[in-house]
Amino acid sequence: MMSKIRTSLVGAAALGTAVFALPAVGAQAQPAAPTTERTAVSSAGDVGAQAPTCWKKTIKIDGGKLKYKECAWNGKRSVTGTLNDTKGNGRCVHGKIVFVPSGVTDKYTDCGGKVTKISTGWWKAADAKVYLSG
Repeated sequence: MMSKIRTSLVGAAALGTAVFALPAVGAQAQPAAPTTERTAVSSAGDVGAQAPTCWKKTIKIDGGKLKYKECAWNGKRSVTGTLNDTKGNGRCVHGKIVFVPSGVTDKYTDCGGKVTKISTGWWKAADAKVYLSG
């Protein structure tokens, strides 16, 4: 009988602890931000309240493919992806990213073999124009 009373008291004490561990009235738990987006934000140099907005696209031509992800955040743009010479016939394919309105331009070339990685970093821009040519 004594052991049942002790068990009940221990259970009540544990319940009481759990109640006291809850956040204070009016406090709200903040959802955790996705780690992939947080990494992108911190690479931009300064952390803002909003995570980047990103979208993926693919451009294909005869002999080449450019797959990329463009992200916009806090008045800046970034492009990452891959450029691939799909024929491997010795004729290179060329990718070009132009940030508008600044005119900052990144150029990439792939002539077959290993796929070329694209990473522009963050630039102040309203848009990023992406081109693929053979």
